[in-house]
Parts: sequence; structure tokens; C-alpha cells
Amino acid sequence: MVNTRQVIYKILYDVKYDKKYSNITINETFKNVDLDYEMRGFITYIVYGVLSNINYLDYFIKKYSDIAFSKISKKAKLILEMAFFEIIFMNSSVNYASVNENVKLVKKYDNRAKSFVNAVLRKFTSDENNIKNAKNYEFSDIKEDIKYISTRYSVSDYIAQRLLDNYKNKFTEELLMSMSDTPNIFIRGNRLKTDIDDLKRSLQKLGNKFEIIDEENMIVSLKNFKDISKNDMYRNGFFSVQDYASMKAVLALSPEPFENVLDICAAPGGKSVFMAELMGNKGSITSLDISSKKLKLLEEQAKRLGINIIKTYVNDATIYKSEYKNKFDKVLCDVPCSGIGILRRKPEIRYKKFEDIQNIIDVQKQTLKNTSLYLKKDGILVYSTCTLGKEENSDIISEFLSKNINFELIFQKEYYPHIDSTDGFFVCKMRKNEDC
Repeated sequence: MVNTRQVIYKILYDVKYDKKYSNITINETFKNVDLDYEMRGFITYIVYGVLSNINYLDYFIKKYSDIAFSKISKKAKLILEMAFFEIIFMNSSVNYASVNENVKLVKKYDNRAKSFVNAVLRKFTSDENNIKNAKNYEFSDIKEDIKYISTRYSVSDYIAQRLLDNYKNKFTEELLMSMSDTPNIFIRGNRLKTDIDDLKRSLQKLGNKFEIIDEENMIVSLKNFKDISKNDMYRNGFFSVQDYASMKAVLALSPEPFENVLDICAAPGGKSVFMAELMGNKGSITSLDISSKKLKLLEEQAKRLGINIIKTYVNDATIYKSEYKNKFDKVLCDVPCSGIGILRRKPEIRYKKFEDIQNIIDVQKQTLKNTSLYLKKDGILVYSTCTLGKEENSDIISEFLSKNINFELIFQKEYYPHIDSTDGFFVCKMRKNEDC
């Protein structure tokens, strides 16, 4: 019988201390451990819950611990975070059972800390008011804005500072609160194989609750879809899974049949295949990425969807390719970024300090510069990121336009989880009026 707490602990340890990606670690674990759908959902919920609330949980560990936080072992600290999350956020009425189970866990992984972990948890659960107050704790003892935001919403000081620099305090709190919600699942019907009526009938037959977001483009928000990868409709290429904000970048580009299109940082390929669908699988798409492994995922997607107009190449977008000059009708430039817009999908990003942020920005600027040279006269360029804040978005565009007067801004927009029900995202559309 699988010990779910041990599975959760191992995933969290790999992500928190071995710096692995949460989504990849979870998927790899599920491939190797026999778990039903409900148990997978339970494990995923706790893993993402703990990772999304580490600073919040650590505040209470410090409060109820008799030893300095820095002196607590990594393993004991992680088990305490698991236990505090379960007690505070899962409305557990069997707190003593939770204490006992987590003490068993610490016996297995860090036996020397068992008495300490037991003492901290029993001290916290000894008074029901401790638990009731902890869930919506006001942190009134923290007076400094950055420290309050970083503790209450479990983000690094850098992210707290950056969001406060860009937005008002109330907006920042509403944004970060939404970053703890479970993200919506969006699917897009493949117009090469189905239409909106068939898609709706198929979803109704499966008993899925859904909402049509964009009928023309067959974009649907799902409420209760189970294990999409095992669904026959998915495996046979009738739909793809992609966040709505990401689709908006492709819709802004609006590629048409028989055009020559470039996707400069293409993997894992959701945008490339959507472009091919909009083009009716007619024309040409060149999809570049620095990762050959991720390009294979793109190729697998294209095959599943019945798409054959995409050609993939391994490429470093920061290195100019003279053979691409003035070659493409439309270009999508979805650059590497800090990922602040996708904290709820990749909660490990929350704690990054981004000492290398200037390097990221330099890559964005160089990629945009190169990409602009690949576009024909009257061509359309869309620049996009899955991050928020002017540093990687509007500032990049302002500087680019000041140096490239042959480009015209059509529009730019940030999307927010608490307003648009999408990931945090930035899309900018420009037109090239002259060759350079």
C-alpha cells in the first residue's frame, strides 16, 4: 500500500531542496507510483498548497518553536510545513491524528527531530483558537510592506518589491491572492478535426461542466475534467490544453493561410500548433527553440493534431541569423522571462530572488531585436511574456520603439488572474512599416 505522506514528502523535498520543477516531479512520480485519480488529486493539492504557502507556514513554525528557525533541520522543517498546511488549510478536525502521522514521518526521515516536531505541533493544536486564527491571519505585527506581502502571500522580497513598484498595495494583494487559486483548465478545439457543436456534444456526453469562452476559436473553460491525457478526444487530436492568455498572443498575431510565420521561442509548442490550426494547415511555420528535448514535444503535439506545416530547429534566439532577414510575414516572440504571471502553476518561482534579472532582460532585448529583423515590410510582430511588471514588458517595448522608428505600436496589454481569469501575461502587437 502506498504511503501518501511519504510520496508528498519526497516530491516536496525534490522541489524545495533539489530545485526540481513541481509539475515535472509530480508527473514523474505518478508514472512510477500506482495511484487512482482521487489520490493523485489529493497529493497534487497538498504539494501545490505547501509550495504556495511556505513563508506563511514558516511564520507559524517560528512562532511555536522553542529553537531558532535556522537551527531546524531541512527535513524536520519540511514535515512541519506539511503538517501546518494540513491543520490550517484543510479544515482537519482530527488534529491529533495529523500530529501523530507527521511524527511518524519525521521518525522515518529525521528521527532525532521527532520530539521537537511533536512538541511544536502539540503546542499549536492545544488551543482551537490558534488554528481558527491562523487561516486568515492578519500579520498585524509586520509593519513593513515588503515583509508583510512576502510573508502573507509567500513570495520572495524581490517579487513583493517588484509588484509594489508596479501596482498599488490593494491590487498587489488581490493579484497574489488569486495566485493561490487553482487555475482554470482551458481547452481549444482543433478546427482541422472538429467544430464547436461537435466539441460541445462530446463534452456533454462525457458529463463535463464547461463554459464556452470564445465560440469562433472553440476555446472552452472546463470545470471537472479528469486526467486529460487519457481522454480519447485528446489523444486523437480533437483538442489541446492551453491557458487562455497564451492563446491571446496567437490571436493577436492572427496568422492566415499560406503565410510564412516564425515562432522564435516555440517549445513546448502550444502557440505553434494553434497558429497552424488558424492557418488551416496551409503555409509554413518555422518553430525555433534552444531545447531539442522540448522541440520533440512540439513535434508530438503536431502529429497528434494532424499538422504538417511546422518545421522545428534548435536555435539560440540571441544569435542573429542572417538567412532569416526580411523573410517572415508574421513573427511571434514569446521570450524567456521571470514567470511571475504563472506562480499558481509553478509555485517554486515564488521564492526566486532573481539576482540574474538583468541577464533575463538582456536576453529579451536581444531576442526582440533579432526577431524584428526577420520580419518583412508590413509584417506583424507580437512580443509576449508570462510575467508581470513594466521591467520585462512595457519598458522593453518603449526602448525598442525608441530605437526602431520603422515599427508602429498597435496595442499592448497585461492580463491578470483576478481580473481576466487567466495566467498573468503580457501581449504587445507591432507593425513593421519599413525594411531596415
